[in-house]
Amino acid sequence: MTTKTSIQINLAHSYLAYFAFSLLGLFADTFWGFGTPLYHGEAIALMCFILGPLLIYWAQSTSSTQSDLPYFVRGPYQYLRNPTHIGIVILVAGYTAVSGSIAFLVVTIIGYIISNVFFKKYESLLHKEYGELYKNYKKIVPKIF
Repeated sequence: MTTKTSIQINLAHSYLAYFAFSLLGLFADTFWGFGTPLYHGEAIALMCFILGPLLIYWAQSTSSTQSDLPYFVRGPYQYLRNPTHIGIVILVAGYTAVSGSIAFLVVTIIGYIISNVFFKKYESLLHKEYGELYKNYKKIVPKIF
């Protein structure tokens, strides 16, 4: 298995872990639903439901484009190290804003923390694959969360 394949598998595991915790959060909200209404929650959710998928689409279309440069120096990767994951977090924030569910918020925060374990491996694989180029990239581009 190549390093590039390992990188993609690692990202898939990270997204899957976060998705699983989001589903767990939905179940928690269903069974132990307690929350508080958020002022302008619908407007915030609408912005999240637009911005999240746009960021995900931009990141995925950039990473699949053929180029001599590695994907992490193009598109949204110039500004964020994990734009797809940030897009997913924005979507989840939209649901939280519209539902006001504290249970969902707590469970998805735990899921995000757990999914970051995969990002450490992801970054070590990128460092192995690209060496100094990725090391310099990490100095310039923030991780954000």
